[in-house]
Amino acid sequence: MAFTTDKVVVLPGVQSVFAGARTMETMTRQEFDALLDGPMGQWYAGRWEYYGPVADMVKQLAPSSVLEIGPGKQTIVKHCDVMVKPEDDYWGKPERDIGKLYTFNATEKPWPVADKAYDLLIGLQVWEHLDNKQTRAFREVMRVSRQAILSFPFMWNCPKDDANYPEHHLIDKELIADWTLNVKPQRIVEVPRTGEEVSKGPRLIYLWSF
Repeated sequence: MAFTTDKVVVLPGVQSVFAGARTMETMTRQEFDALLDGPMGQWYAGRWEYYGPVADMVKQLAPSSVLEIGPGKQTIVKHCDVMVKPEDDYWGKPERDIGKLYTFNATEKPWPVADKAYDLLIGLQVWEHLDNKQTRAFREVMRVSRQAILSFPFMWNCPKDDANYPEHHLIDKELIADWTLNVKPQRIVEVPRTGEEVSKGPRLIYLWSF
């Protein structure tokens, strides 16, 4: 499939490699709005602008098995399997509507997951936090999944911003290519800024097929 870059929402040409697969249920806008009313509401503000396109991708891909890494309080795909780091996470972890829970640091290898165990892997705003072991983690992504959706902060200017972490600083497409072993994505979706804060800056959503 040809490499394409699109603005948010319009996702023609995303095709499933899972013929006849059962479509897994995804987070709805109403469920997301409930997160805005919760204790982490400020953190979730503006995130539907990339959660929504990812949910649309999932519906079009129609996977029958999904692994989400570091999803926070609620997964994009309901009843999927989840991987969270062993230590307590400020952003929390899902407490309902999940399948198997892996408590494992994604920077380590091998992951406790069989080869090609999942049709789809999702990791949103995770890769910048992997302590310079992004390529190691991406090799595991390719090993355990058939397709993957990752999102990244894009060109945020926050070198000393303790609230948004210096690891978000000026991540560009070249660095993302390094992190992902220069494996050509099937699609890139650009999500524009959603607010004035550094943490509401632009994001990129990448889709790969392996």
